[in-house]
Amino acid sequence: MTNLTKEQLVLDVISRKNTSYLPSVINFANLRKKMECAAYIGITSEDEYDDYLGNHYRFTYTTDDAVSNGMDDTEKVELALATGRATALPNGHYRDPWGMEFDPHATSYFNYGHPLAEVADDPEVLENFHAPDLTDMDLQFKYAEEDLKNYSGDRLVVLSGYNGIWEKTYDMMEIENFMYTLMDEPEIIDRLFHIVTDYKVAIAKETVKRGFKLGHHGDDLGTQVSTFFSEEIFVTYLKPRLKELFDVYHAAGIPVQMHSCGKITPFIPHLIDIGLDVLEPVQPVMDHEFLKREYGKDLIFYGGVDTQKLLAFGTPEEVYEGTLHTIDVLGKGGGYIAGPAQEIMDNVTPANVDALVKAIRHMRGED
Repeated sequence: MTNLTKEQLVLDVISRKNTSYLPSVINFANLRKKMECAAYIGITSEDEYDDYLGNHYRFTYTTDDAVSNGMDDTEKVELALATGRATALPNGHYRDPWGMEFDPHATSYFNYGHPLAEVADDPEVLENFHAPDLTDMDLQFKYAEEDLKNYSGDRLVVLSGYNGIWEKTYDMMEIENFMYTLMDEPEIIDRLFHIVTDYKVAIAKETVKRGFKLGHHGDDLGTQVSTFFSEEIFVTYLKPRLKELFDVYHAAGIPVQMHSCGKITPFIPHLIDIGLDVLEPVQPVMDHEFLKREYGKDLIFYGGVDTQKLLAFGTPEEVYEGTLHTIDVLGKGGGYIAGPAQEIMDNVTPANVDALVKAIRHMRGED
């Protein structure tokens, strides 16, 4: 086992070839916070800190996603701006090729632009709407492919699929408009889902072609108390689109990981039905013991250590013990990738982050 790379170790856990190893991923909402936590233990290099964290993944982004999800990667942002895949606005924000707007100084993801806000009232908005052009895939994958070359083996390099089919659609419309339109004119939503899905499928096919070893998708389907919409709506409008996307990865023989925050328990059987392999990030608003008991044979669980209460407001001792408990529950019998239930936000102290790291390292037998 010691001769295997982190990439292979985590792939073996996902495929259940290895049920004893504990991979882990600790991501941060922004680079500034990450390096603050690194400095707390005397580390000044991001790569060195990733090694200390024990990160088994490295997320990377297409050029189109540079100003939305990859803002801390200045080379990707500069490429997007230089090639017209993003636009600098007078207010200091950046506009992405979908027409959404982002603040480069934000501490986490937030979209200010809603180019389809009037789609339900003005038919021409829908008629004139098209997904960004993807004829130049070399441009899209320029830095992602460099990450794949530079980090493969040391980590599993994953092309981010965050801001997925449902998220991107409601982001472009604004969520209240989306919900009203879904009820009053569902054919508009169906058309927009189709456009976004086609774009995502094209990226997925290129992801496979360029040698990435895991397919990733992100759609936050839940709030802290329930799903955003009914099971019927999910099955009718979103499940077929997700299946179309997941099928691209499965046809190539690679697993699929999906990010969704919130309490999405009713949707989990449907996600299993269409072939989901890894559920990210398993927030504590869902019953971890129930998830492991009911779906542990079907899914690999990722994350789970509470970021909203434990990491934000607990003591380092409480974080350490809470992390051990989460690993005991979700990691029983294997099939678990340890980490927080969301990115590390600005309200988490470096001491608590280090307690999280030490607990994971202990359970992996590294102390």
